[in-house]
Amino acid sequence: MCDVKSTCTENQSAFRFAAVQSVYKVPVKFHGDICVSRSPASSNRTTARVGRPPRSAQQSAEVRGRVIEVARRLFADEGFEAVSMRRIAAESGCAPMTLYGYFHSKNEILHFIWEVFFEELFVRVAQAAKHRGSAATRLRNACSAYLGYWMEFPDRYRMVYLNQDHTGDGERYYVDESSVIERHAMFRELIEAAQAQADAWPGDVQLMAETLFCGLQGIAHSLVTIPEYPWLPMDQLLEQTLRTILKPKA
Repeated sequence: MCDVKSTCTENQSAFRFAAVQSVYKVPVKFHGDICVSRSPASSNRTTARVGRPPRSAQQSAEVRGRVIEVARRLFADEGFEAVSMRRIAAESGCAPMTLYGYFHSKNEILHFIWEVFFEELFVRVAQAAKHRGSAATRLRNACSAYLGYWMEFPDRYRMVYLNQDHTGDGERYYVDESSVIERHAMFRELIEAAQAQADAWPGDVQLMAETLFCGLQGIAHSLVTIPEYPWLPMDQLLEQTLRTILKPKA
């Protein structure tokens, strides 16, 4: 696996600044492709050590940015389970206790990284679904954007879906503490709209949405994790999957 950092344009960085700030309700700062801030679980903890003056906001942001950047690289290169908080602290240039002042655990760091990925992903999906046309067309565009993101960033897919979520004392699963379920509800709403326009098959909308999601994940997982197999083009696989949801075009 390789480093997943990418170069962002000035406008992209500004947008991510606003988007992630709205998620966490705390100040954020970006170092290239790396968003730095405290996650919700750690936003109320102090980072000052007894006997030392408190760090400035800029110094704290720099530490958090360095930690996130190092963690992303280590998780991508060596795997989440193989990396310890002590290792992250050492390569970030801070003491372990200092690191715990910013992040309660590896899980918290990983959740923060996931949140940045999903925020980016669903901005793209929402933009694709806004194009004019029928609900069926918008659903097709949204699904294509969803898969396209993971094809563009396969290492991010691996970091999200090849790392099983865990919880420690006082922690919650990412799916419970984030808005990821609400974001995926977009697909359900588009299916429901397509049914209302008689472009989708009748049936239980929730079941159809979950079936579609499993199909999308199957395509993404296969293309990302088994690249040596000569798969048919992504668009063809997607169109076949959508036939379980959408009626044939007239």
